[in-house]
Amino acid sequence: MSEDDWLDAVAGVRSHEPLARHSQFGVGGPARWFIKTRDARALGDLLARCNASGIAVTMLGAGSNALISDEGIGGLVIRHDDRALRALDDRTVELGAGCMMPRVALDCASRGVAGLEFGIGVPGTCGASVYGNAGAFGTEIADVLVDCTALRPDGEAVNLDASACGFGYRDSVFKRDLRGYVVVSARLRVTPDDPAHVRDRTDEVQAQRKASQPYGVRSLGSIFKNPPGDTAGRLIEAAGLKGRRRGGAQISPKHANFIVNVDHATSADVLELVGVAHDAVQAAFGVDLEREIIVLGPAPTGGA
Repeated sequence: MSEDDWLDAVAGVRSHEPLARHSQFGVGGPARWFIKTRDARALGDLLARCNASGIAVTMLGAGSNALISDEGIGGLVIRHDDRALRALDDRTVELGAGCMMPRVALDCASRGVAGLEFGIGVPGTCGASVYGNAGAFGTEIADVLVDCTALRPDGEAVNLDASACGFGYRDSVFKRDLRGYVVVSARLRVTPDDPAHVRDRTDEVQAQRKASQPYGVRSLGSIFKNPPGDTAGRLIEAAGLKGRRRGGAQISPKHANFIVNVDHATSADVLELVGVAHDAVQAAFGVDLEREIIVLGPAPTGGA
């Protein structure tokens, strides 16, 4: 028996699970092993055993800003699906890492809880939002985070306040010094307000999103970070690439910093478009766009 055969006996673990079905973008090859968890203690035990066995662990949120390789992902892929929204008091809510931010925004509005209206425009989980300091229309996680609980690779829990998270533009310490740490819950700052007023603001954010971004179609969110003083979408559009297509992937005709899955796209299709957009903008304007999407698994040779 090899040192990783124990995973096949873990309840809930599936072998060679197609990951396209676990991604909002609908793209991705199989995971060697896959499991959904809800209990942080059980997740910690699993992380500890994988760490001791030398098994690579990949955390997957909603797959709304992560491109999964066509070749799939080796090791164990985990979707931590704790979707509990716990109100601690009238100034703080605690979210499980699996909470979808649009659902959180609507639930808070119905309870007369303000401050998270921007979440209606963040089509990802709470855990991934902390990891990438996600935001929409002028507000980001760094603006509302009180603290979060994360598991180290050895499974031990640590608490980090907002200042320890090293937030930057679509960046956090979890992408750098604390790679391998897994966010399992977050406490966010809120204020009480009239439910109708909160819902009006979520509706406003939603309307802005529908007016300016592709909606009702599979997309990866923003492909590139905005460069200082400009926007990636404007630059890509100015380079004449709106609507450009490779295979089943297309640079959105509505917003050029989005790539949409129009016809069974592959990750190779997407990465080819990413490379085309990057190189065209650099050639035309001298701007070296930095990718915002995360690629999980091996990228094709020559991929951007």
